[in-house]
Amino acid sequence: MRWVILALALTGCTSVRYVPCPTLVTYSTTDQQALASEITAHPQPQTIRWIGDYIGLRDQVRACSKN
Repeated sequence: MRWVILALALTGCTSVRYVPCPTLVTYSTTDQQALASEITAHPQPQTIRWIGDYIGLRDQVRACSKN
């Protein structure tokens, strides 16, 4: 009986779920320039932080899709 419980407990450790990498959205140069102009004209600390977080997420997606 102990072996059955141990076997059931260990099978839970081996179940790995595959999570596909998200697809990156490609922004045009025009879109990037418009965003840069808008941020320069009206800089907000939270906006700068959010963009930094978004850049980090995009880096993670790139790393995920290389694997």
